[in-house]
Amino acid sequence: DKRFLIDEVIRELGISRKTLYLWEASGKIPKAKRDPMSNYRFWTEADLKILKGLQDVNNMKIYSFTD
Repeated sequence: DKRFLIDEVIRELGISRKTLYLWEASGKIPKAKRDPMSNYRFWTEADLKILKGLQDVNNMKIYSFTD
């Protein structure tokens, strides 16, 4: 499976590191995995799909119309 490092994830999603960290800290997304050799944080393709779904939900605007 392909691993995505943080720079690849934020570039793919068009978000800042801070946003990614906030999502993680708030529990909106699971914590990143860590490579046992380098201790680098990484995400899998499945993780990236979840992140893209979260991004889509956050970008949705809900309008209410009243008479």
